[in-house]
Amino acid sequence: MSTVLRFVTHRIISHPAGEVTVSAQCLDADCGWTAGPVADVARVDVDCMSHTGRTGHPTFARKYEDVALVSPVGP
Repeated sequence: MSTVLRFVTHRIISHPAGEVTVSAQCLDADCGWTAGPVADVARVDVDCMSHTGRTGHPTFARKYEDVALVSPVGP
């Protein structure tokens, strides 16, 4: 029995028909504030800055999600 291994270079991109979504969560121990998930990344950024302005909480966990497309590169 023999095995043939073939190595092919691939690339990964965001799927052209998909969209990126983002969400955020305040990391202050007693807070629980969240934003999203929404497709408007800038909106979540503004929401985080507004939350900091209201509460003084400066630290957030942001999560970006998209649909990935993997395809071979070259012939």
